[in-house]
Amino acid sequence: MSFLHIVSSSIFQKFSLKSLPPAGALRSFKKTGFWMLPPILLSGAILFDGSYREGAIAWAGESSLPGESFLQKSDIPVLTIDQAVWEALQKNPSLAKDQARIEREKTLSIQAGELPDPKLVLGEQYFPISFNMGQSLLAMTTVGLRQSFSPMGKRDLLQKSFLRKESASRWNLEERKLRLVRDVRLNWLDLYRNTRTELLLRSIGLLWQEAFDAALTRYRQGTGSESDLLLAQFQKDNLKDKEEVLEIQREESLHHLMRLMHRSQPFRISDEEPKCPLPLPESLMLSQINLHPALKSSAEENTAQALRVQAAKKDKIPAFSVEGDYSYFMGPSLITSTPNLFSVVLTMNLPLRPGERQDQKVREEEANLESFEAQRDELRQKLAQEIRDDEAGYRHLSHRALFFDHRLLPEAHRNTEAALNDYSTGTVHMGRVLESMKKVEDIELQALDIRVEKIKEMANLDYLKGRLQGGSREN
Repeated sequence: MSFLHIVSSSIFQKFSLKSLPPAGALRSFKKTGFWMLPPILLSGAILFDGSYREGAIAWAGESSLPGESFLQKSDIPVLTIDQAVWEALQKNPSLAKDQARIEREKTLSIQAGELPDPKLVLGEQYFPISFNMGQSLLAMTTVGLRQSFSPMGKRDLLQKSFLRKESASRWNLEERKLRLVRDVRLNWLDLYRNTRTELLLRSIGLLWQEAFDAALTRYRQGTGSESDLLLAQFQKDNLKDKEEVLEIQREESLHHLMRLMHRSQPFRISDEEPKCPLPLPESLMLSQINLHPALKSSAEENTAQALRVQAAKKDKIPAFSVEGDYSYFMGPSLITSTPNLFSVVLTMNLPLRPGERQDQKVREEEANLESFEAQRDELRQKLAQEIRDDEAGYRHLSHRALFFDHRLLPEAHRNTEAALNDYSTGTVHMGRVLESMKKVEDIELQALDIRVEKIKEMANLDYLKGRLQGGSREN
């Protein structure tokens, strides 16, 4: 006996003759064949008291909730958003890279302020030239030191330039921290939205269960249709598919967040809604925009480049080196030899063609300075525009959040409750109930999106404020 024969026998043996499906349905089965068997089996299960919810739900696609999901596992640690930010600031390798760059700039500034190493000069001179030069009375040995000097003031300018670049790197590190905090918050909010959406759909599934129960009650009373019952069951199963898609999105958000935190072990987020510092007024943020670490870093880069322009102009001044030599005649014997000569040599380079050499170097550095200044102006305009856009978005989303919480959500839930009551009394049809419940689902998801986007705007504005929460910054 096949599986279908066993299922059909086990179901139909529980019903009396009055509870059997209409004869037309059985005749239709004989005409249409095997494909009509599942609807007949399902309709037979509906007529049996209580068997549909316990048996047919699982048979129709396992739409019941799982016993324990990732969101409910107790062995996975729970983190708050502040803990995630702290862990990212401690472990992110990009910060270590910027810190190493600061150390590099520091060493370069020390090197730039020092004179080059002196050179030891050793020489042997013979006059006149002969094959026994070592025995000549005119053989002279020279020992000296040579020190090179850059044009006056150039070394000091280069040292100040590297110190400015070190300061720019420090401000760049602060901006990197701010950006990392913002990115962690934004990714945390994406994970929070996926998690809350998944939980929200599960709670909405209870509403679909109420609609299914109402349809089942009316069907048993003979006042409802089988199509209403099947439609309610379809909505429940469709909700299960949405949960599966959300689970994939949640895992992707979790893995992205783990990468930012440089963390290898998974975790669960806390149930509390993430919070970000309240944004400052737009006018105040615009007046303090030059204090943002990104602009402070750019300003230091500009100053460093301006110093390099001045250093390039110093090349028009001749560089020189000084050499002091101590010489003596060897003679036929080292014991009898006596020193009798001391000399000083001054060597200078001559910038004979400055238009083709030094002036071109100056123009190159000036072009770099203009590029840095243009980048700074562009960055300032970009930050100012982001402040205006994000502040306007924050105000707009705040108004929408209040409207949804105080108007649309209560109205949608009251509408669904009224539709369920009216359907129970036969006043409205199932389509009206499902429409109202779909409205609840849409409004709940929109309200969640609005809350998340509002907090995202707060996170962006906190980055644009340019100050780490609990940190310090120069004024």
